[in-house]
Amino acid sequence: MSRKKIIHALVLIFVLAVPLMGWAEDLLVIVNAKNPTAALSSAEVRKYFLKEQVTWPNGEKVRSVDRLGNTSEKRTFLERIVKLSDDELEQFWVSKRYEKGIPVPPKLHSDNEVIEYVLSFDGAIGYVNAKSVGPAQRSQIKVINTIPMQ
Repeated sequence: MSRKKIIHALVLIFVLAVPLMGWAEDLLVIVNAKNPTAALSSAEVRKYFLKEQVTWPNGEKVRSVDRLGNTSEKRTFLERIVKLSDDELEQFWVSKRYEKGIPVPPKLHSDNEVIEYVLSFDGAIGYVNAKSVGPAQRSQIKVINTIPMQ
């Protein structure tokens, strides 16, 4: 094989492999498909997630869900949307629970668990890696915000 063909083959492999390497991952903020909300700004997502807004426009109770651990999804969500560290968020929820009786959102292990939670509750809001949402789930959830991951 000539040197030129080898270089072309390597370039082609690189171009095809880049999307598979996760360089352009997105974090999706999702709600149940029955939720009337079509899109939210990052500031609005923050209000719903932190239960500063406790009902959706249709009166449905907001049910935010969080992630366990130190995942890239959680770090991105905390940095870009919530604008609190993990420790600050924990303190925030303790305060909300004691001052106003607002329950702490459940913390789930995986994107799949978050998707299942959102599918189970009309008022649910969560965040997942875009790679975790399959074609069948796209019709059952609604993406209301997309955040590029680093």
